[in-house]
Amino acid sequence: MTLKYQKAQYTPLVPAKHKVKENTKKFASIVLCFWLTSILMGIAIYFTNFLELVSYSSKEILEHQLYMDDIVINRAALNGYLINTAGCKIPEMNPFDASVKAFVSKPDMMVCNKNIPPLFDSNLTSIYLVEPALKHYNISNSTELTCCYKSFWREDPKGSDNDKQMKFSENCTNIEDFSAYIIDEFIKVTCDYETKQIYEDYFAFVPKKRNESIDRSDRLKPNILIVGLDAVSRVNFHRQMPRTLGYLVNKLGAVEMLGYNKVADNTFVNLMPVLSGHFVDELKQTCWPNDTVRFDDCSFLWNNFSDKGYATTFGEDCAWMGIFNFVKRGFGKQPVDYYYSPYSWITENAIGNDKDFNCELCLGGRKVYSTALDYVSKVVQTMAIDSQPHFTFFWTVSLSHDYLNYPSLGDSTYYNFFKRLKDDGLIENTVVVFMSDHGIRWGDIRQTYQGQLEERLPFVYIVVPDWIRTEYPKSFANLKRNSRRLTTPFDLHETLKSFLHVESLGKEKVTVDYSSRSYSLFDEVPANRTCESAEISAHWCTCQQSVDVNVSDASVIEAAQFAVGYMNDQLRGYAQCVKLTLDDILNARLLYHTEKEIEKGNDLKDYTVTIRTTPGEGVFEATVRVKNNVFTAVTGTVSRLNLYGKQSSCMTDFHLKLYCYCDSLLKTF
Repeated sequence: MTLKYQKAQYTPLVPAKHKVKENTKKFASIVLCFWLTSILMGIAIYFTNFLELVSYSSKEILEHQLYMDDIVINRAALNGYLINTAGCKIPEMNPFDASVKAFVSKPDMMVCNKNIPPLFDSNLTSIYLVEPALKHYNISNSTELTCCYKSFWREDPKGSDNDKQMKFSENCTNIEDFSAYIIDEFIKVTCDYETKQIYEDYFAFVPKKRNESIDRSDRLKPNILIVGLDAVSRVNFHRQMPRTLGYLVNKLGAVEMLGYNKVADNTFVNLMPVLSGHFVDELKQTCWPNDTVRFDDCSFLWNNFSDKGYATTFGEDCAWMGIFNFVKRGFGKQPVDYYYSPYSWITENAIGNDKDFNCELCLGGRKVYSTALDYVSKVVQTMAIDSQPHFTFFWTVSLSHDYLNYPSLGDSTYYNFFKRLKDDGLIENTVVVFMSDHGIRWGDIRQTYQGQLEERLPFVYIVVPDWIRTEYPKSFANLKRNSRRLTTPFDLHETLKSFLHVESLGKEKVTVDYSSRSYSLFDEVPANRTCESAEISAHWCTCQQSVDVNVSDASVIEAAQFAVGYMNDQLRGYAQCVKLTLDDILNARLLYHTEKEIEKGNDLKDYTVTIRTTPGEGVFEATVRVKNNVFTAVTGTVSRLNLYGKQSSCMTDFHLKLYCYCDSLLKTF
């Protein structure tokens, strides 16, 4: 059957060639008419966009366009592509493209604790009563109010226990005059009024744990601060958080990695290359053989920096579904000096509220993500006071994991977070990485071509201290050049490792391994780098050109059936899961391969199909490879595009939860 192709959505923009007219008056009139027509069309488009994007002002859209004009040095040379190299072409995408505008909106503001504010607050070393809040608790006589606090700490989990074990002190220390100096790391505050408990709250502090202070003039130990915002594509970051974007680029001089391509499906499998330099399957061969084993035997970046005298911090909010916790066992021994995740898990269970699908959005009267950033600020400030070099890795999930538009609610908070750090002089000798792991992985936008690309292209911004830019100009020039090359989480790992020996930035490499899957971003990434050489499977690769294919095409149908068969093969041996059946093919694309593959004599085709299965109406996206007219494999993994909720509650394997529909659900109908 002949394939029927629709026009590709992203086609290189070919500059028009104009002939010079001899009659200049006629030419001038043509130009004048052209510009008048363009202006009228522009006005019409503006008002169309205004009506369709009621929630976004024209100023926001214009500011984004001006920013894009600034970062793309030679738009003509890029021909409509954000990355345009010999090995990779990634199309430029408009955050407000017509294909995705319907999914963009301003969400309702979060309401924490029914708008009842916290009764206590904290600074670096103390807790104190917030007197204006008394009226919200109907406290008319503060002499009747008594408050105390208990310290608590992490205990090593045993057996199959989750990594959230905490032990509380038996005594509750009275808070005299409604303020107290705290020497503990974690505390629980309770208050009674007229013999009844009316308040419960939790606070985290950063007590000194190391004595590795350095001379403030010693710049060879730059701090490392990595702040993650889960499930936000580069394009959606532009769309949702323009204030933070503007501050990073214009005030901090951040370099945006425009071609940063994820290498696997979800958070865990994309952050393992960053933290360990390995794929998950490689970890299974060395230090983490299965899901029941804890991660203590694996080496992560914080171990390398700890060996160099750095204080180390790792934390995340919504920790029950955290990087090392979701259907996994976490750590036995505490992995870093300051370990926030168990605290997050315990406190969100205790006073979390305004839960929206997966995560509690509030911790008492505070937003969860805001509380997490306040803790990071405490870490950075404490390390600066103690002249202690630090490696801090913090991942925020609650704001952005579940919904495309929620990041806009945190724009001002993240903007203020970075602004305070800079204004207070806390990051002058700090490498700052602000990043995500992937774009939104489900929802209606994922069934568009742009949504598919966005999901594979998370945002990454890198800020380096001024002295590194000055002393190692070639390395910094490479970083900027690489912002327009295909890059991966493995490259970010190598880049962070380079700060263990900063002086190495000034050393020329005698030879460059052009077949390597990872490069420091301070070395030039080859322009002919392909997804294949970067070890990005075709399913996740955004470099390949593709076209729409008719869903009734025989090859598409065969690809869809192959994908369903693949999922059923993965579920074989799990009797609790029902066999899946193809229900519908929603869309399909044919991916082109490089001339290099053709020269090898390989007749390769990759079909990316979006399908729906029964039972459960799961929507999946799979890339199926055809070699010499034979369907041979699913590349990468099969992506789940809609939420599965409790459909897979009978499955404990975190990979297979995406596919499993529990047999017990059929028996309930």
